[in-house]
Amino acid sequence: MSVQALRSTFGHNCHWCGLPMDFAEPRSDPDSATIEHLNDATLGGVRKQQHRRLSHAICNQTRNEFKLQAERQFQRWIEARRAAAAGGD
Repeated sequence: MSVQALRSTFGHNCHWCGLPMDFAEPRSDPDSATIEHLNDATLGGVRKQQHRRLSHAICNQTRNEFKLQAERQFQRWIEARRAAAAGGD
């Protein structure tokens, strides 16, 4: 599904912040419309049309960065949990 098809379905505003997006070419501006995958690829989000929306490039990028930070924090927590369990033997 293309940006234009999603635009006709969901309108001109960003899925995340609700502000209008820039649909002009080239799409290198932070306010440009990008396709946002609501579910990660591991959950099938990339291939399912119903899981796609439009968001600003900056909103999409920032969301992905926060998700990456959360994943790193979770991995540190798992490592600490395992270390604590190993120390308790």
